[in-house]
Amino acid sequence: MAQKEEAKTPAKKGGGFKKILLIVVGALVLIGGAVGGTLFFTGALHKPAEAASEHKPAAKASAKSGGGHGAEAAPATGQLAIYQPLDPPFIINFEDQGILRYLQIGLSVMSRDKVVIDAVNNNMPQIRNNLILLFGNQKVETLSSNEGKEKLRALALEQVQTVLNQEIGEPGIEAIYYTAFVMQ
Repeated sequence: MAQKEEAKTPAKKGGGFKKILLIVVGALVLIGGAVGGTLFFTGALHKPAEAASEHKPAAKASAKSGGGHGAEAAPATGQLAIYQPLDPPFIINFEDQGILRYLQIGLSVMSRDKVVIDAVNNNMPQIRNNLILLFGNQKVETLSSNEGKEKLRALALEQVQTVLNQEIGEPGIEAIYYTAFVMQ
């Protein structure tokens, strides 16, 4: 009777190994399918040439349509926007109606030309000086509204463009954006 039990044991081990192997292979196929499906549906498997050719007709169509604001014409050149943070954030103390106030503003500038971004970095002391003077002359009533914040953003853009006009002969910066705005 002992021989019958020993004879059955090796057969069970062989069948168990096949089951484990089958489960592992099945799991690998499922994982591979999930990864492949995810890449396919997110567009990561598309060739870069296909993606570029899909975007070019739209850019050409917008350029040919003639309805051009400066912001719409810039993407037609094919250059991507480059964002440069003006770090560290600006921290300004100013007095408003006899009360000492605190203002922290984080900014990033946007251009489509690396040369302009390099010019911003090279002239950062002058740009920061002009912006600190601008921010220090603000009133709480102005900065409390969205319109006031947008006006300040436009004035900051003018300050940066003025410095770049003096240094490289062109404004270069298309936009300036808040990345932080804290007022106490």
